[in-house]
Amino acid sequence: MEPDPGPETGQHRRRISIVQLICRAYGLSDASEITVEHIHRFVTERRLTDARSPQLRDRLRPRIPRQRAPGGTA
Repeated sequence: MEPDPGPETGQHRRRISIVQLICRAYGLSDASEITVEHIHRFVTERRLTDARSPQLRDRLRPRIPRQRAPGGTA
């Protein structure tokens, strides 16, 4: 398996298959090492991550203070 070149963006973005994602996630050399347990674990972890994403996004969003109205009270 080749080393991870990192994220690619723009026109040169390559699609990664589920098999490649599972192999990378669990340090497997190729698809022949994937078991049903790997698949179930990957799906479960993915669902948990997807469920937490909005909460994390809201928590990490910077809080920008509102500007006060000119001459008014806040």
